[in-house]
Amino acid sequence: MTNSNYLNISDILVSNEKIPCKILQDLPKMGFLDPSATEDDLKVGSNVEIPLWLGETLYSRRPPLVSVDLPKIYKDAYREILNADACTIDLHKFAQYFYELGCYIAKYDIKGEVATTLVNTFKQRFRMLLAASVSNDSIGTMQPLSVSERERAAAAAATEHALSAWLQRGDSPLTTACMVANHRKRKRAEMEML
Repeated sequence: MTNSNYLNISDILVSNEKIPCKILQDLPKMGFLDPSATEDDLKVGSNVEIPLWLGETLYSRRPPLVSVDLPKIYKDAYREILNADACTIDLHKFAQYFYELGCYIAKYDIKGEVATTLVNTFKQRFRMLLAASVSNDSIGTMQPLSVSERERAAAAAATEHALSAWLQRGDSPLTTACMVANHRKRKRAEMEML
């Protein structure tokens, strides 16, 4: 996992998300990965859902032991919905770590459409994210947001609150710096000489 962060809890949770994979070689004693398997071995052609970290490990072997498929939220049907109107989707319900998982999955997308969908989705949802960051009713507005969107909205709300508290204090008003004031005086004097 090239862009992983070993000590980041969010990254650990993202890498534990299940992704669909197809077995490319017989895997002895790995039948427990497929709940519908009746044998102890996983046979070639079996479809399983395994954690991302395991899928990447098995894919990176030479020759690869699995082929990684895109999760349903990144497939064509959902991409069309997200490109049409991303604000109608409850990302928290479909994929809590939509953007983070998409960054991992994008390297398995041959067409490169997942990366484009991630950017377009964020662009469309940015206004909703801003509304959630300044809203007083935070639970209602944050419900359809993914985990990363919630974190950014909470950080923006904290910044907004700190700024308004600082502005209301009034004990340190903004003034023009001496250097800027002297520069303006010098420019004005030069203009008057001409």
